[in-house]
Amino acid sequence: MFRFLTTLLLTVVPALLWGQADTVYFNEVKIWGVPLGKYTTGSKTQLIRHDEGTTLAEVLVNESPLYFKTYGNGQLSTVSFRGTSASHTAVMWNGINVNSPTLGQSDFSLWPSFLLEDISLQYGAGSALYGTDAVGGSVLLSQASPQFSNYKKIEVRQEAGSFGHWLSGIKVAFGSKRLEYKAKVFYRSLENNFKYTSPKIGFEKKQTNAAVTNYGFDQQMNWKISESKTLSVQGQYVYNFREVQPTVTSTDGDEVLKDGNTRVAVNYQQDTKRGFLFATLGYIINDQLYDRRSTTRSDQLNTLFQYDFSIGSKTNIKTGANWTKYFIKSNGFDGRLTEDRYDGFLSLRQRVSSAWLFSFNLRQSIYADRYAPLAPSLGSEFTLFNSKKSKITLRAQLARAYRIPTFNDRYWNPGGNPDLKSESGYHAEAGGEFIHKNEHNEFRVELTHYRSWIDQWIVWLPNSTTIWSPFNLSKVNTNGIEAGLNHTLSRTNYKIRSGINYALTNSINRKGLTASDVKTIGKQLPYVPVHSGHTFIRYERKSWSSDVQLNYTGKRYTTLDNEDYQALKAYALLSASISKRFVWSSYEASVRLSGNNLLNIYYENIENMAMPGRNYLITLNVKI
Repeated sequence: MFRFLTTLLLTVVPALLWGQADTVYFNEVKIWGVPLGKYTTGSKTQLIRHDEGTTLAEVLVNESPLYFKTYGNGQLSTVSFRGTSASHTAVMWNGINVNSPTLGQSDFSLWPSFLLEDISLQYGAGSALYGTDAVGGSVLLSQASPQFSNYKKIEVRQEAGSFGHWLSGIKVAFGSKRLEYKAKVFYRSLENNFKYTSPKIGFEKKQTNAAVTNYGFDQQMNWKISESKTLSVQGQYVYNFREVQPTVTSTDGDEVLKDGNTRVAVNYQQDTKRGFLFATLGYIINDQLYDRRSTTRSDQLNTLFQYDFSIGSKTNIKTGANWTKYFIKSNGFDGRLTEDRYDGFLSLRQRVSSAWLFSFNLRQSIYADRYAPLAPSLGSEFTLFNSKKSKITLRAQLARAYRIPTFNDRYWNPGGNPDLKSESGYHAEAGGEFIHKNEHNEFRVELTHYRSWIDQWIVWLPNSTTIWSPFNLSKVNTNGIEAGLNHTLSRTNYKIRSGINYALTNSINRKGLTASDVKTIGKQLPYVPVHSGHTFIRYERKSWSSDVQLNYTGKRYTTLDNEDYQALKAYALLSASISKRFVWSSYEASVRLSGNNLLNIYYENIENMAMPGRNYLITLNVKI
């Protein structure tokens, strides 16, 4: 009863305050949807540049310290965010959690970057803002804010590259002061017939049975109903067919995987004198056919409703609720499953002084007539020094996160465990940023230290009848350091950007899998590199640009007992590109030549799964 009242109070009481408060509304601030940084005070956030990369996985590898477990080029790709598992990252699309409800994770190779617009990351625990799965971090995907101006754009892209890489795409957009329409369509194919020499086999081999084909479209329509009301509709469909890449020791492979993902979201926003109202209605379909006989389909209906308003000039409050209805059907379940989930949330942002800002967030989730752990977060940001040329900012956050057990965890037949508890974790981080600017230079230094304590970690093990079943067994502690140094030199005729980023990630198991298990205690989790880094330099001069990048990934253990002979070796991948832009009166074009893995390194992200050697890609873009 107490938690039910808590959930009710999170949504009702602030709404009553909103109706009674004497507030100030800043008309010059225009917000589309839910602003990323407004209530994330104290946590590390990052906007992602994505003019390169075919999939979301490739974009994030080049632009962030995230590690991806990739089962081959264009194959299944899952993320490890700050040393956590693939199911500890929330992927939000238009405010909707689109992780697979059966697996509790996302395959980042199924998100074509050509269809995406705004990509952001929030590091660390985010359950107070995004709900389940946001333990290690969150990936936020959304459409760009509508322009509502008279314009017309057409963009055509053509890519051709090594190993049968081929992509064709077109984007069309036009608008007026009241309406805006966008459409994107793409087709991609990849033969993956690269050669490799694995130490496991000792001779050159040509990859077979690893082809990938995918296509899809995205359509958006934005309607400015009045100066204060906006309605947006976005629909997206992506189909992916791939031959499941066999291991390097396999002589053949004939397994295939088909995925069809449909996403629809209707967003309504209304600005008022006191704040704004935001509502979303979404429907998500994930349809998968594995090896021509095993089917899984999930349908997901979402509603999201929230108020965001001000009290005076220094206080902001957001309150709202979310309802999700799941419909699941799979060969692994006894019939069709349904489930309702309810979330109530509250956020407070307070400007204490011109230098000090803090935020408080709270969320309560209910699923299958159970309460998920109450998820609060408290963040603070303090500007230590601020002048025309320099700024020093310190930040800190304390938070609790949770993960609701998946449908597979609870209902898989045989082995599912309906009595599982939600995973729960506590998170703390502190960091700072130093920015210095002068006439031609900008220096940016960032440093973050974090710690997490995760309990009730779900592990699948053989039960007393030798059937594999999940249990709340493990305890995992993570800690790490993220450091970055970036420099921009701007001159009249050219610009040079450079940077180096480093991540130290310790993800330590603190509890044996059985009463007699002591070998795995105090060991690094599999497929979590302790050391990783990225450095780059980009040069722009008039219509020319070029860049060089080096990505380093440290040794990764493949077993929980950290046997060295089974570990994957560290590797560093060198890539470079050069591009030329052509501008005419009514249109422009650009040509880019890219080279990846230029040192032709043999490496594996997953044991015995080969990755391509040296490869090239040429990209032609035409904008009208």
